[in-house]
Amino acid sequence: MKSNLIFFSLSIKLKHHSKMKNLILFTLFSLLTSGLSFAQEPEKDVKKADRLLGLYLLDTKGNKEKLEEAKKLIDGVYTNEAVAGMFKTWLVRGNIYNEVAGMENTKLVLNAKAKLDNANAPVIALESLTKAMSLAVKGYEKKDVIASLQETSQYLNNFGSNAYNNNDFTGAYKNFGGVLKVDKLITEAGGKAILQSKDDVNRQTYITAICALSAKADDDARLYFEELAAANYTDSTGAGAVVFESLYKLYESKDNAKAEKYLSEGRTKYPEETNLLFAEINHFLKLGKLDELIGKLKMAIEKEPNNMSIYNTLGNVYDNLCQKEWEKGDMVKADEYFNESLKNYAQVLAKDPNNGTALYSSGALYYNKAAIISKEANKLANDYTKDGTRKYNEKKAEMESYFDKALPYFERADVVDNKDVNTLIALKEIYAKKGNFEKSNAAKARLEALK
Repeated sequence: MKSNLIFFSLSIKLKHHSKMKNLILFTLFSLLTSGLSFAQEPEKDVKKADRLLGLYLLDTKGNKEKLEEAKKLIDGVYTNEAVAGMFKTWLVRGNIYNEVAGMENTKLVLNAKAKLDNANAPVIALESLTKAMSLAVKGYEKKDVIASLQETSQYLNNFGSNAYNNNDFTGAYKNFGGVLKVDKLITEAGGKAILQSKDDVNRQTYITAICALSAKADDDARLYFEELAAANYTDSTGAGAVVFESLYKLYESKDNAKAEKYLSEGRTKYPEETNLLFAEINHFLKLGKLDELIGKLKMAIEKEPNNMSIYNTLGNVYDNLCQKEWEKGDMVKADEYFNESLKNYAQVLAKDPNNGTALYSSGALYYNKAAIISKEANKLANDYTKDGTRKYNEKKAEMESYFDKALPYFERADVVDNKDVNTLIALKEIYAKKGNFEKSNAAKARLEALK
């Protein structure tokens, strides 16, 4: 069966051999001739696209289809190697997309929420005209590009503003950044700047940087902010501080040395700026520099006396310092930190009695103190002398008093948040130590239900 099939197939091929030969020859000839014809078409299409653009400009209302045809033609050939190195190709494409942008801009004027068919038109125009400028040799060619770029800048700014107002930060920073590129291209070519002063450039750079940051285009944002830092840019809204705070955050996870450099520089230049101060506080918290934090947190309280989170943070810093002294065995120093910690939590609870963080932290402070005293009591447990027994009982009573002080804070914290695991663990343990096993078991059951 297999050999018969092969034979049949061969016989078919032989039967049509002469026809196939003619067909192959015809096909090859067609490809060759069409190839020769095709090689000449791109340049013609560029010229045709330019003519169509001219017809559109004669009657922008009546010849809209001419612009669409011109756009299709130029998009189909501009990358072809036969015309990709021609100045005219890129100038024509840039001018076509300028007109497309103009049509889209009219939509935005009529309706700021209008859906655009070619939202990237100004950016594409800029890319094309940038290429055209690189290929421009004669003076009049550069002048033509400059004139087109001046038009592009208007659309870039308008599209950027519209994108910003609609929370399209990617579109905003690309268009706003495009204005900066246009300004640079024109001035380098000897034309009049779009942005007339250094302040104008800095303002444009700042809004571009902010939009890039919002769009999570971190690498671009970083470059813009670094330009602003080098220029010592600031304004009445506190932009200078934002520059350094942003650079700190952008470098925080990438380059700690640069992050600290910009943070330090920002704090030096803008010592009154709260956001920079809080950035510094968070930085020291991350590094565990507790002693340095105290002064900075007190400074923050002076600036924002009603910010309860600062008091809680300062209380937590003192709490951590207290525990370090407990570990060292310096009970005097530990007690100083203990009291300072408790004082800051009390400040919070005086203004906000249901502050869950302060309630739990106060309870934990007393609980940990009780645990430390419990260790001291255990050391006396095997001393059965009269004096040893007395000391043990004193320590035990002191321990229980601290558990008693911790309990109400945990109970109030449980009311604020009845699903907090740490609060329930503390309640379970304290109730058990006090012999209230019914409540201890109830807390245990609630813990298991949360798993």
